[in-house]
Amino acid sequence: MRRLQRKYIYANLEKLDNLVFAYGIDQSDFVHGIKWLPANLVSLVGVDDNEHAVNAHTGLNVINDENEIRRYMLQSHSLPVKWLDYDEVGDLDFLTATEIAELLYLGHMDRPIRSPFNYKLRNRYVFLEQRNGGIKLYFYYISAFSHILSAAIVRHTLAAYRGRRMFMRSLSVPRVPEAILKQLVALMPDGLFIYFDQSMVRQRQLLVPVHTETTGNEIEVFDPARGGENRRTHNVATLKFNLNSGTWALQVHDETAFEPHL
Repeated sequence: MRRLQRKYIYANLEKLDNLVFAYGIDQSDFVHGIKWLPANLVSLVGVDDNEHAVNAHTGLNVINDENEIRRYMLQSHSLPVKWLDYDEVGDLDFLTATEIAELLYLGHMDRPIRSPFNYKLRNRYVFLEQRNGGIKLYFYYISAFSHILSAAIVRHTLAAYRGRRMFMRSLSVPRVPEAILKQLVALMPDGLFIYFDQSMVRQRQLLVPVHTETTGNEIEVFDPARGGENRRTHNVATLKFNLNSGTWALQVHDETAFEPHL
């Protein structure tokens, strides 16, 4: 599936559903950010008998090998990727016809009929890639997203560095510190933008603008395919990476943006 190059990160959190709607984040960030990869995956779209095993009870493709799961998440795909994890290999066989129908609905409509988390499957994630390159991610524990965000920031930072021909040496980029991630995640209910396409280098520091949306739109309103001319955002901070020391910092411009939401 060919996607537009996302030179920014967008992440919006809907707390009630533990749902993150994002752009500029992909499956590779999930692999590099998550503490433990899921043990088993079930695909919610399409069936390919030649590519992956098929669970006879649900009729859906499954992946039950850690190396295969890693390969699946790191390779490109012709169609949007949609999956959820499950705990034990035999868990799918206990689903009722109604529960199987709910999985098919989730894969087709990109939203659950009830909860995206099934007590029989004991799943912790639902990954739903959208046709415009965005993703929907449901987390049983929303705290897991911060490490995925860190992996995406590291990837974008390396891309921004390599895109500047003035820098010839290799660069090692560490994970973003937990304290900074906590501040960035606090902005997500308002729609977090990290604009790597507007980054600049000053005094051997990569400076990346951090914005939030200025309108209280619903989570699915923002669409990069429509262009940025109507995008209304507000600069609240600058994410800094020191190219010499390899350290991160966040310079806050608007303290009120980081205050807890009621």
